[in-house]
Amino acid sequence: MDIPMFNQKIRNVLRMNPKLILNILYSFFLNLFHSIRHFYRFKVIADFGSTITKGRGARLIIDKRLYLGGKYIGDMANAKSTIRMYRDSIFHVKGRVKLGPGVGVVTGPNARLTIGDNTYITASSVVYCAKEIEIGSNCAIAWNTTIMDTDFHHIYYPDGTQNELTAPVRIGDKVWIGCNTTILKGVTIGDNAVIGANTLVNKDVPPNSLAVGNPMRIVREGIDWKA
Repeated sequence: MDIPMFNQKIRNVLRMNPKLILNILYSFFLNLFHSIRHFYRFKVIADFGSTITKGRGARLIIDKRLYLGGKYIGDMANAKSTIRMYRDSIFHVKGRVKLGPGVGVVTGPNARLTIGDNTYITASSVVYCAKEIEIGSNCAIAWNTTIMDTDFHHIYYPDGTQNELTAPVRIGDKVWIGCNTTILKGVTIGDNAVIGANTLVNKDVPPNSLAVGNPMRIVREGIDWKA
């Protein structure tokens, strides 16, 4: 190996990302705190200031690696990623998953959130899991997306009934979700679907379909897309 050339590459990396050493040290202590038995595997790689908070009995299960923060289109988003897990909730990372800068994840008491391998959620998105949210593998979720499985508040109707407060959200494999999209409770999005920017997803989307708009409508079927 050409050592001077190797050293130059290291200097270039540090010049492009001067916080790299700080992030490595921060990731070390984050792993030590949240996974003391396996901290040396560095299952969490985080930007300095990104946080993971767990209530009593909450479990963060990481099969391979979870990335928190990073750059997004240069420095377009600089906010830190946050994970807040309430008591007895589970967040299962089924592979390598990236939560970009400013992404917030909340799991309510006894809730279960799963995200599949090679899925990324880009800047300033929010996932609020009150009961159950499942996101598949190889998904691309753009900035300012909101995914939630709850209405947060009860609505009381004249006939004495009320809304069902929560319902599971299921997003299949290889789903592309455009920016500024909102996905509401009880929705299932099939494999290989595409959701256009600024869409309100309030009903199911079949596999291999393109959905757009508010109100949402299916405008193409039998589609494919390339990551």
